[in-house]
Amino acid sequence: MDLSILGDQIEFPKHVIEALAQAPLDYLEQLEFIGKQRSSLTPWEGGGVLLPLYFSEKKKGNRDRSGQYIVLLNKRSKKVQQGGDLCAPGGGIHPVLDRISQHILKVGLLPWARGLAFERAKQRGKAVYEKILFFLGNALRESWEEIRLSPFNVEFWGPLQAYRLQSRRWIIFPVVGRVKQPWQTKLSWEVEKIVSIPLKAFFWPDNYAIYSLKVPETLTAHGIPDPWEFPCFVYDQDGEEEILWGATFNIMRTFLNTTLHLPLPSPDGRRVIHRPLVSNYFSRSREI
Repeated sequence: MDLSILGDQIEFPKHVIEALAQAPLDYLEQLEFIGKQRSSLTPWEGGGVLLPLYFSEKKKGNRDRSGQYIVLLNKRSKKVQQGGDLCAPGGGIHPVLDRISQHILKVGLLPWARGLAFERAKQRGKAVYEKILFFLGNALRESWEEIRLSPFNVEFWGPLQAYRLQSRRWIIFPVVGRVKQPWQTKLSWEVEKIVSIPLKAFFWPDNYAIYSLKVPETLTAHGIPDPWEFPCFVYDQDGEEEILWGATFNIMRTFLNTTLHLPLPSPDGRRVIHRPLVSNYFSRSREI
């Protein structure tokens, strides 16, 4: 497969839906793990996120049109935990509202809650399907609250492997969807802005680096190394260098590996980005 499929508005969705349907999924195992940890002193929790893709179309003349798929990520505001980081919209579970969303999706009351991806998800079995719907409803609710992305404007494409965030004892349950139309965003206090990244940019070696964080003594005392280093993806938007690292970086790589089966670049160590890690990085509200 080559990257030209990222510019195919029709074939790329079909390919992604089938690829996600055939990929392993560990939602039940991860939820069982959370359940076993509930009585521990440091229990695990979890929540859903939406990986929102959008076909950015460009007109060339009256008839000739071209475009490409992009991913839309939130940049956290400085008022929340991990401020300044890029993330997928989503967050913690609301037991009542998310179960209501799950039920609405399950009974098919909404016309958009049908289609090939839902049929493929059903084939995983009833128990798995219900958990997919639960985290889809969770992620859609959070997306509405954070950026006013309407659930009616999202086409579900499938679930992605869960991701354990060891440092926060948090498990992320990602779902993939397509934003069908541009919308009037209204950012919550948790979101500084939305960053748009072309999927093909993840295959450019120059966009990768090592993220080296200078860790304050208050955090090294808890076992965090100094410097704290990670591979990262760097993208320039409107003259500002946006850095994707950590959980969302790994989720994006998992998505691209799962669906395109093409080798992704890794940082070669020649480019290192140095930043300070603020002392309250882990101490604000627990949003994904």
